[in-house]
Amino acid sequence: MASERRRSPRVRVPDGAGGIIRSTIHVLVEDLSLDGVRLQLETPVRPGSTYAFHAQLDGLDLGATIRITRCKAISPSKGAAARGLLHQAGAEFVWERPGEEARVAAWLARRGSVTGTIPADLDG
Repeated sequence: MASERRRSPRVRVPDGAGGIIRSTIHVLVEDLSLDGVRLQLETPVRPGSTYAFHAQLDGLDLGATIRITRCKAISPSKGAAARGLLHQAGAEFVWERPGEEARVAAWLARRGSVTGTIPADLDG
C-alpha cells in the first residue's frame, strides 16, 4: 500500500457537485481539502496555470485562486452520458485573502470524517 502524500485529508463531495473556474469553465468538484481540490472538466488545463475558482459548499461561499498541479485525460464513467473524453485535475489553493484559509479549515472541521460526504449545493 502506498503511503499518503497529501498534506491534508480530502473530503468527498456529493456526486454532481459543481463549481466554476476562470468565470467560464464549469467543473465537477470531486473532493476538497485545506490545501486543494480535485476537479473533473471537459477541457484540459495546464499544470502551473492559476485560475479563479468559485463554489457554494453547504453554507461556505468558496472563492479562491487555485494553481493546477496536474491534469490527465480520463474516460467517462459507465452510465454517464456520452460526452467524450474528460479530464481530471488536481489544484492547490493559493490563499490571497487574510483569514480565508482559517475559514475553510473551520468549515472542513465541522464536516467530520475524511471519508464522509459534504452536503453541497454548488452553483457556478
